[in-house]
Amino acid sequence: MSTAQALLNEEDVTMQVSYEDTCRALERIRRSLPVTPLTKSEVLSELTQIEVYLKWDNKLQTGSFKERGAVNVLSTLDEEKIQKTVCAASAGNHALALSHHARRFGLPCVLVMPKNAPLVKIQAAQSRGAKVILEGQAFDDSYAYARTLAEENGYVFVSPFDDPLVVAGQSTLAHELLDQLPDFDSIIVPVGGGGLISGISLVMKERRPDVHILGVQSEWVNEWRRHGHSKHLIKPVSIADGIAVKKIGAITGPIIDRCVDKLVTLSENAIASSMITLLETERAVVEGAGAAALGGLLQGHLPRDRKKVVVVVSGSNIDMNVLSRLISREVAARGRLLKVRLSIPDRPGSLHLVSGILAQQGANILEVVHDRSFSSIPGNVEVTFTLEVRDIKHREILLLSLEESGIPCRQI
Repeated sequence: MSTAQALLNEEDVTMQVSYEDTCRALERIRRSLPVTPLTKSEVLSELTQIEVYLKWDNKLQTGSFKERGAVNVLSTLDEEKIQKTVCAASAGNHALALSHHARRFGLPCVLVMPKNAPLVKIQAAQSRGAKVILEGQAFDDSYAYARTLAEENGYVFVSPFDDPLVVAGQSTLAHELLDQLPDFDSIIVPVGGGGLISGISLVMKERRPDVHILGVQSEWVNEWRRHGHSKHLIKPVSIADGIAVKKIGAITGPIIDRCVDKLVTLSENAIASSMITLLETERAVVEGAGAAALGGLLQGHLPRDRKKVVVVVSGSNIDMNVLSRLISREVAARGRLLKVRLSIPDRPGSLHLVSGILAQQGANILEVVHDRSFSSIPGNVEVTFTLEVRDIKHREILLLSLEESGIPCRQI
């Protein structure tokens, strides 16, 4: 194939979604979906020294932006397809959106999700009447199985991102945003398969071509490419499961290449930290994929000349156990959690003595674990304390006080 022909084919793919398609999608979803809020974050603005606005697409009924694409697809089904079962592959949010609106339209729904999909998303899809099949270790494995399932059974397959109607549906976020805040100069968007950012960028390049569009992916993509096809049973897992997609779509990819200014990759730690930042600053529970865009801002990926940014908060469907572990981990990383192992005489009063020292230093005891079986000193007992402290300096003072009291201890 010649270079000219390749470029022509790429343009054909890109033009599967037009600006007019995005306008028609807006008319359709207005019958079913509310406009999501946009707020200025005073805390984040002060922290970054630019104006930061948050577009809360996690406020839709099923907790993510995916409802936009699902509603647009279902609203365009003809008389023949409206009688059929709809089918999709999803890491979670697309499943929730499609199952919710399929029930509204009176359609049976079959969903294929990865085996490691968050339990909260599986249960939520089932509660909306969908049949959920767990298949594969990652989204792409589920996607392949769902396509086969749809072909064999005559289901209507609804792609989570690589479909012109889905892209047009997701683009409606940009139309809303431009009505809410006409003068922003940049926008940061999470990127998995690319449906959201490709839809947004189509609208922006038509209405506000000067806006800088930054896309944020998880480093999971690179990890999977390095290790995902190995023979090891343990595969890389992302805290941002909603954007844990091995590759950008055939339809979304050319749009992103043409319309998005920059794509960056964030570490899983940076995404996790952004989730906690939103919890602290905005009192908002946001999943990893939903917080990834903020991570792009906090990690300094926005050009310095941009002074008014919109950060897309795309979803809030996170397992509470995962959130609890993240909070504990972040508290420890900030020096406010200390785990220390002591060796004390196994006799009455020893534990009281240690707890008195801890209380005198203002430490809060969260957990105590005794271990008599593996004590390093005969006649002693190993005691592990999990403690809440004020900061790193307080932690060092506490460790010093234990050392000065003659109690063998080590931080773990």
